Amino acid sequence: MTEYLAPLFSLLLAAMAALACIRFIFSRQGLFWIVPLFVSIILCLAGVTSLFGLASPLPLLAQSPILSLMLSFFWYLVVVSFHYALKKKVYRNSYLNDMRKNLNEARFLEKNERREFARRRQKRREEALNSYYKPTSSDFTGYDLSIFD
Repeated sequence: MTEYLAPLFSLLLAAMAALACIRFIFSRQGLFWIVPLFVSIILCLAGVTSLFGLASPLPLLAQSPILSLMLSFFWYLVVVSFHYALKKKVYRNSYLNDMRKNLNEARFLEKNERREFARRRQKRREEALNSYYKPTSSDFTGYDLSIFD
Protein backbone atom coordinates (compact mmCIF):
# COMPACT_ATOMS: atom_id res chain seq x y z
CA MET A 1 0.00 0.00 0.00
CA THR A 2 2.82 2.41 0.76
CA GLU A 3 4.27 1.95 -2.72
CA TYR A 4 1.19 3.71 -4.13
CA LEU A 5 1.64 6.86 -2.02
CA ALA A 6 4.42 8.50 -4.06
CA PRO A 7 2.71 8.01 -7.47
CA LEU A 8 -0.60 9.08 -5.97
CA PHE A 9 0.88 12.28 -4.53
CA SER A 10 2.70 12.99 -7.79
CA LEU A 11 -0.58 12.60 -9.66
CA LEU A 12 -2.28 14.85 -7.10
CA LEU A 13 0.38 17.57 -7.44
CA ALA A 14 0.29 17.39 -11.24
CA ALA A 15 -3.51 17.60 -11.19
CA MET A 16 -3.35 20.60 -8.84
CA ALA A 17 -0.87 22.27 -11.19
CA ALA A 18 -3.14 21.56 -14.17
CA LEU A 19 -6.19 22.93 -12.35
CA ALA A 20 -4.23 26.02 -11.30
CA CYS A 21 -3.19 26.56 -14.93
CA ILE A 22 -6.80 26.20 -16.05
CA ARG A 23 -7.83 28.76 -13.44
CA PHE A 24 -5.06 31.16 -14.47
CA ILE A 25 -6.01 30.90 -18.16
CA PHE A 26 -9.15 32.90 -17.34
CA SER A 27 -7.17 35.69 -15.65
CA ARG A 28 -5.63 38.78 -17.23
CA GLN A 29 -2.47 36.84 -18.09
CA GLY A 30 -4.34 33.97 -19.73
CA LEU A 31 -2.14 33.53 -22.79
CA PHE A 32 0.92 32.86 -20.65
CA TRP A 33 -0.70 29.77 -19.12
CA ILE A 34 -1.34 27.68 -22.24
CA VAL A 35 2.09 26.01 -22.38
CA PRO A 36 2.23 25.29 -18.61
CA LEU A 37 -1.21 23.70 -18.92
CA PHE A 38 0.06 21.28 -21.57
CA VAL A 39 3.12 20.43 -19.44
CA SER A 40 0.86 19.84 -16.43
CA ILE A 41 -1.38 17.55 -18.45
CA ILE A 42 1.66 15.58 -19.61
CA LEU A 43 2.78 15.26 -15.98
CA CYS A 44 -0.71 14.06 -15.05
CA LEU A 45 -0.47 11.39 -17.72
CA ALA A 46 2.97 10.43 -16.42
CA GLY A 47 1.52 10.11 -12.91
CA VAL A 48 -1.29 7.93 -14.19
CA THR A 49 1.16 5.69 -16.06
CA SER A 50 3.34 5.38 -12.96
CA LEU A 51 0.27 4.33 -10.97
CA PHE A 52 -0.67 1.81 -13.64
CA GLY A 53 2.95 0.70 -13.83
CA LEU A 54 2.87 -0.31 -10.20
CA ALA A 55 -0.39 -2.16 -10.69
CA SER A 56 0.55 -3.90 -13.95
CA PRO A 57 3.13 -6.62 -14.40
CA LEU A 58 4.53 -4.99 -17.57
CA PRO A 59 8.01 -3.52 -17.05
CA LEU A 60 7.46 -0.90 -19.78
CA LEU A 61 5.12 1.17 -17.63
CA ALA A 62 7.29 1.06 -14.52
CA GLN A 63 8.84 4.39 -13.58
CA SER A 64 10.59 5.68 -10.53
CA PRO A 65 7.77 6.95 -8.28
CA ILE A 66 10.11 9.17 -6.26
CA LEU A 67 11.40 10.85 -9.41
CA SER A 68 7.84 11.42 -10.59
CA LEU A 69 6.91 12.87 -7.19
CA MET A 70 9.89 15.24 -7.17
CA LEU A 71 9.19 16.34 -10.73
CA SER A 72 5.52 17.03 -9.95
CA PHE A 73 6.45 18.88 -6.75
CA PHE A 74 8.97 21.13 -8.49
CA TRP A 75 6.57 21.72 -11.38
CA TYR A 76 3.87 22.82 -8.94
CA LEU A 77 6.38 25.20 -7.33
CA VAL A 78 7.22 26.57 -10.79
CA VAL A 79 3.53 27.15 -11.55
CA VAL A 80 2.94 28.95 -8.25
CA SER A 81 6.08 31.09 -8.55
CA PHE A 82 5.26 31.89 -12.18
CA HIS A 83 1.81 33.02 -11.07
CA TYR A 84 3.23 35.41 -8.48
CA ALA A 85 5.87 36.68 -10.90
CA LEU A 86 3.22 37.42 -13.52
CA LYS A 87 0.95 38.98 -10.94
CA LYS A 88 3.65 41.53 -10.12
CA LYS A 89 4.78 42.24 -13.68
CA VAL A 90 1.71 41.92 -15.91
CA TYR A 91 -0.69 44.31 -14.27
CA ARG A 92 -3.82 45.90 -15.54
CA ASN A 93 -3.02 49.13 -17.30
CA SER A 94 -5.17 51.36 -15.15
CA TYR A 95 -4.23 54.51 -17.07
CA LEU A 96 -5.64 53.16 -20.33
CA ASN A 97 -8.73 51.77 -18.61
CA ASP A 98 -9.38 55.05 -16.80
CA MET A 99 -8.84 57.00 -20.01
CA ARG A 100 -11.29 54.72 -21.85
CA LYS A 101 -13.88 55.11 -19.09
CA ASN A 102 -13.47 58.89 -19.06
CA LEU A 103 -13.81 59.02 -22.85
CA ASN A 104 -17.00 56.95 -22.76
CA GLU A 105 -18.40 59.12 -19.98
CA ALA A 106 -17.53 62.30 -21.89
CA ARG A 107 -19.21 60.97 -25.04
CA PHE A 108 -22.30 60.03 -23.05
CA LEU A 109 -22.51 63.46 -21.41
CA GLU A 110 -21.88 65.20 -24.74
CA LYS A 111 -24.68 63.22 -26.38
CA ASN A 112 -27.08 64.17 -23.60
CA GLU A 113 -26.02 67.82 -23.72
CA ARG A 114 -26.45 67.95 -27.50
CA ARG A 115 -29.90 66.46 -27.18
CA GLU A 116 -30.81 69.02 -24.51
CA PHE A 117 -29.28 71.87 -26.54
CA ALA A 118 -31.24 70.82 -29.65
CA ARG A 119 -34.42 70.68 -27.59
CA ARG A 120 -33.82 74.20 -26.20
CA ARG A 121 -32.91 75.57 -29.63
CA GLN A 122 -36.09 74.12 -31.13
CA LYS A 123 -38.12 75.57 -28.28
CA ARG A 124 -36.57 79.03 -28.75
CA ARG A 125 -37.22 78.83 -32.49
CA GLU A 126 -40.85 77.96 -31.93
CA GLU A 127 -41.20 80.74 -29.37
CA ALA A 128 -39.58 83.22 -31.73
CA LEU A 129 -41.89 82.23 -34.56
CA ASN A 130 -45.09 82.02 -32.53
CA SER A 131 -44.72 84.66 -29.84
CA TYR A 132 -44.47 87.81 -31.94
CA TYR A 133 -47.68 89.21 -33.39
CA LYS A 134 -48.59 92.67 -34.53
CA PRO A 135 -51.21 94.17 -32.27
CA THR A 136 -54.23 95.52 -34.05
CA SER A 137 -56.60 98.08 -32.70
CA SER A 138 -59.62 96.76 -34.48
CA ASP A 139 -61.63 96.84 -31.26
CA PHE A 140 -60.71 100.43 -30.58
CA THR A 141 -61.28 102.01 -33.98
CA GLY A 142 -63.65 104.66 -32.80
CA TYR A 143 -61.68 105.80 -29.80
CA ASP A 144 -58.92 108.30 -29.61
CA LEU A 145 -55.90 106.50 -28.21
CA SER A 146 -53.83 109.65 -27.85
CA ILE A 147 -55.32 110.33 -24.44
CA PHE A 148 -53.23 107.52 -22.98
CA ASP A 149 -49.92 109.14 -24.00
